[in-house]
Parts: sequence; C-alpha cells; structure tokens
Amino acid sequence: MQDTTSNGAPPVPAGTVNGQGNVFAHATAFAPGRIREIVAALEEPFEPSEIKWRVTNTCKVGGRNGPRDRGQMLAYADPRAYADRLNTVLGPSGWTRDYAVQMVQNFERKERGTSERTITAKIIVTCRLTIHGFGAHSGLGEEWADNENAGTAAEAQSFKRACSCFGLGRYLYDLEGQWVDLDEKKRPLETPRLPDWALPNRGRVAEKEIANGTPRHLNGQRGHNGQSQAGGRNGFYRDEVLGQVNALCATVGFSLSQGILRAIAKVNDPSKIRNMAKLTGVFEKLQDTARGIERLRAAISKAGEQRYSVLCRELGLASESVDDIPDRAVLRRLVEALERGSGPSEVATDANGKGARTESGTSGVSELRGAVLQEANRVSGESRRSLADVINEAAKGTFTFSTLRTLSDADAANLRAALNTLKAMRTTA
Repeated sequence: MQDTTSNGAPPVPAGTVNGQGNVFAHATAFAPGRIREIVAALEEPFEPSEIKWRVTNTCKVGGRNGPRDRGQMLAYADPRAYADRLNTVLGPSGWTRDYAVQMVQNFERKERGTSERTITAKIIVTCRLTIHGFGAHSGLGEEWADNENAGTAAEAQSFKRACSCFGLGRYLYDLEGQWVDLDEKKRPLETPRLPDWALPNRGRVAEKEIANGTPRHLNGQRGHNGQSQAGGRNGFYRDEVLGQVNALCATVGFSLSQGILRAIAKVNDPSKIRNMAKLTGVFEKLQDTARGIERLRAAISKAGEQRYSVLCRELGLASESVDDIPDRAVLRRLVEALERGSGPSEVATDANGKGARTESGTSGVSELRGAVLQEANRVSGESRRSLADVINEAAKGTFTFSTLRTLSDADAANLRAALNTLKAMRTTA
C-alpha cells in the first residue's frame, strides 16, 4: 500500500541538497492554495502560555530608593510547541526530522568575568526538517561539551532553527529584549508583555468593524484561488490588509507611518512585510494612530489654524503638515495642548497673535520623554534603524522603549543622559 501525505497526495521523492541544507523536490504534492494555508498556519504566533522568558543580561541602575538590579529578558518556546504545531497543521505523518551529531575539538573558551582561557569541545547538531510534498530545511545547533545537557540543548536549537526557515517561530527572532526589575536572587519580578503583533489570531475582527472599513475576516470566506484560507486562522487576506495599511499610511503621514513600520516590522515599505502577524500589528497601530490624527483635526478646527501653527513652532516641527509629526508622543502633545487650550510650554498669544513662552513652562518628565522620542526619531531616520533600537542603545540599560511611558520624575536624570547621547549620535551619524 502506497504511503500518502496528510492531504491524501503521494509523497514526493527526495531531491538533491543544494549545499545549504535545503531540498526542494518538485513540490507539487500541494496545490498553491494549500501551500499558502500551510505557510500562514505555521507563521501564526504561539499561544502566550507556550512562551517562556529567560534573563540574558543584567545591570544595576539608580533609583529613588537606591540602586536596583535590572535584567534583559528574551522570549522563546519549548521544542514541544514547535512539534505540536507541525502535528496540528500537517499531521504526524506529514513531516519528519533527521539529526546528525558531531563533536568538534580544540575550541578556546574564555569564561565570562574571568581572564582565564580553556581548551574545550563543542557538540554540533544538524537537524533536517522535511515537510513531505513541500520541501526541507536544515538548522544548526551547538553547545559547549562540558554542559551536561549539551546534546539536548544543541538538538533543540537546531530543530527550532530548521522550523524558522518555514516561518514557524520566526517572529520570536524579531522580539526585542525587555528590561525588568530583578530580585536579590536575580529572578524577574514581572513577566514581560508580548506586543499585539506577537499574539495569535490578532487578525480576526468582529463583523461590526466591516462597516468601518476594516478588512473582512476569513471565517467562511474564500481566497483568490477559490479555496478556503486556513479556516480563519490567519485573519485577513494579505492583499486586502496591505491595501488598508497603504491607505492608513497616507492618512497618518510619512513620519508616523515610517516609525510604526520600523518599530514593528523593521521595514520602510509595507509590501515587504511577509509575516501576517506583523502586517496585522502594523495595521492595528496605524488604525489607532489614524484615530489620533482625526482627533487632531477636530481639535484644530475648534482651536484655530493660528494656534496650531504656534504649537508646531513651539515643538520645532518643520511644518504644519502631518508628514512632519515625528512620532505618536508629539501627536499626543499637540492634541492635548489644543484640547486644553495651552501649549507644551504654556504658550501665550499676545495681541499681535504671536506666540510667547510664559514663566510657568517647565521641562518635566513628560517633556523629556517627548524630547527623547523626537530626537530618537531623527536618529532612526538618519541611520535607518528602528526607533526602539535607537532608544534602547541611548538608554544604556536604564530604561527601554517599551518602558519609556512608565518613567517618573525619579528617572529624569536617565532621560536627560539618553537625550544627550541621542544628540551625540546625530552628530556622528
């Protein structure tokens, strides 16, 4: 009796290895629509309960109550989560993996925190993951041989790297390390929060959102080839979401849209986003920002164009166009200032309609946060790096992009130091 794949088609014979561990043996067992379904289902983020966190870097920072320990945490998933996803999408008979193990001798190793160097060995494991009728990829894992769990660690690493070539778990590489407080035993005091784009099924929307111009969800819908698109697992049709994203980019302006694209997907062009979870995350953030732009326009109509012009000059914006609003923090300050009838430094308007600073203007922590964001946005644009990467580098471990909005007056010195660093980064860029 002939073996079959999980979709009932006969398995495709193995092809030749191209030298990089990839095998594509006439991948005709699946129709194009089914291939898209498989890729979308594999790229779907894991459930939050499957995500674990580990501390990778630590440092001490000053605070109101004295120095405290901080740790940078990275997210990962257990290999069992990867295997479960493959079984769910393809069935146990739809995929296989093969391992090759070798010992490599004479590695010079320097222990962290010491100057001593030792000669040791490494365990090298290569995993070849094959999806029958689709293709194969290889991943490499390594671990120092003196680790009693070296084989297990290297095996897990190689398997997950092979899976990422198919898109499974690939999004975890794009999650930035988050800094949290540690206790006296270097254990985290809190669990970092995953961003919206790293949560599963973020693309699903309620029927009522359709009337507001949001894309349709896939439950009960058909793809362009007439086949069901993963039963709604991936949420939106990619082309439909991409069209909405492009429209929203035009609505929110160049600087705001570029900041969102770089922060979430590390691209400047939405069409380059291949991961549906990231594309959905960009869509949601742009949609939220567009509501801020609508609120700004309503505030301008009430306060008047002249007052808005004064505020733009106060904030050092290049023009009054939404294209020159550098980030969401500045957008928020504009809206709040117009709605409450005051400027970021309590702008007063004289009889001639010209803006002037009053004595009540201060440089509190909110102003410092805004200045840091504005300067970081400029550095980000000049260096073509994500806004989060720029801020994290300038903060030097005292805070992160994700914790910026939670800083208090006690962190003012750290904000000023980061602002000076950002200005220096601009002069050397």
